[in-house]
Amino acid sequence: MDSIQADKKYLQKSTLITLIGTGLKVIAPVLTIVIARVFGKEIFGIYVSTQLLVLTLARVSVIGLDKGLLRHLPQNKVCGRPAHEGIIESLKVACIIALVISSVIWVGAYFGLQSISTGLAMLSSAEISLYALSIIPFTILLLFAGASDGNRHPQYKIFINEFVVMTLAPIIALCLHYTGFDDKLALPVGFFVSNMLGIFVYIFLINKQFPQIEWITSKWVPKELLDFSIPIGFTEIIASFLLRVDMWMVLALLGPEAVGIYAVMVTVSNGLKTIRSSYDPILQPVVAGMSRERLKTDLKPVFSYCVSMVTIIQLAIGFFIVLFPEQTMMIAGKSFITKENPVAVFGILIIGNLINGFFGLSGAVVTGLGKSKFMLMMNIVSLVFAVTMNRICIPIFGIAGAALSCMSYQVLQCVWMNAYLRKMGYWPYRKSLIIQGIWIVSLVTIYIAVNTVISPTLVSKGVFYGIVILLLLLTFWKQGLAKKNFSSGNS
Repeated sequence: MDSIQADKKYLQKSTLITLIGTGLKVIAPVLTIVIARVFGKEIFGIYVSTQLLVLTLARVSVIGLDKGLLRHLPQNKVCGRPAHEGIIESLKVACIIALVISSVIWVGAYFGLQSISTGLAMLSSAEISLYALSIIPFTILLLFAGASDGNRHPQYKIFINEFVVMTLAPIIALCLHYTGFDDKLALPVGFFVSNMLGIFVYIFLINKQFPQIEWITSKWVPKELLDFSIPIGFTEIIASFLLRVDMWMVLALLGPEAVGIYAVMVTVSNGLKTIRSSYDPILQPVVAGMSRERLKTDLKPVFSYCVSMVTIIQLAIGFFIVLFPEQTMMIAGKSFITKENPVAVFGILIIGNLINGFFGLSGAVVTGLGKSKFMLMMNIVSLVFAVTMNRICIPIFGIAGAALSCMSYQVLQCVWMNAYLRKMGYWPYRKSLIIQGIWIVSLVTIYIAVNTVISPTLVSKGVFYGIVILLLLLTFWKQGLAKKNFSSGNS
């Protein structure tokens, strides 16, 4: 990856993989919403909140080793080390930590400590134990995904971690439900089984990528890998809590029914967030591989290409949700739109994710430049800020307050990261991105107009959405995003 055209080729290939993966990943949120309709708001709210806790604890267990493999595996080739060095060693450490965390939860469940939490009091010891059991396989999935990304196979994480596992979990739970299985147990069982199936697929793929890999080893994690991973691990842990703090605080302050409603909205709007976050592991290694000279000439076109693609894809999704919010929520059933206004909450979540999509990729640049300590500090401050905002806003505005808090910390991070880049002497935005800015303003304007001034019919909304898609495709073509080569300059 030593030229801008090589970067372009890699980014285009990764974009295609991301688009295909995004199309497939739409199935998972739809099935999750079906789960909400079948199992009810309270059980669904508990399931989503507890599942997010499992994902966060798995992130704690892996202590950044999955991200460390992104750097360590390419270095294996450069330094003449075995191509697989670090994978099994990291797997062993991560599994030990995951087992310890799970054991602590099992002991707590045995003594009924879940009753301390109002939101989790309805769960039995068996249910809590089943959720904790999934921490171990999900930790393994994270590590295998990091190894595959480090070996230039991002498609494996997209299709297994983000599509297959998340799609099979609700399918298995629904199958168990219709066979008369206990609903409260069906959800954690479905999640655990889907994780295990994902591991079996990964074992085959890891063997294929690294034919000489040794699955049993007495070696410990290489010091270089461990030293690099731990700071990243703390950043990822804090980021995981940051992403889920609004859900947990809605559960704590408003109860499981409210979090069930909010979870549906977050699940739908997170389609935009997923688009942005999927570009982090794509852009970061490209930036990390640039010399000082290339950063001056190639960072701007590479970064602006990614921002353009992220924003256009997000806009296509965002306009649909803004134009058809009630219809989107109706997938989960009428009960999910009775107590809260989905229009307001959807709008806030979408605007926040669009701002993050345009300005938030600067985080991948900061990390690619090696400034992991800055990212750690920013995430710590953001977490404190998010908790404070949620505590203030949720009692006043309900779940709309959670959405406002989510948007506010995203804006804080975007301003902070871009100011930091500017201070370092980098401003990676091309002038042509003004078009994307105009598009975002247009979406916000349409959102306000549709919900305050005009009341278009479903047919007129459909026609308008079709026109929007055509104009977005025209923007894609006119900005040269389909060209094989990057052009230089600021335009």
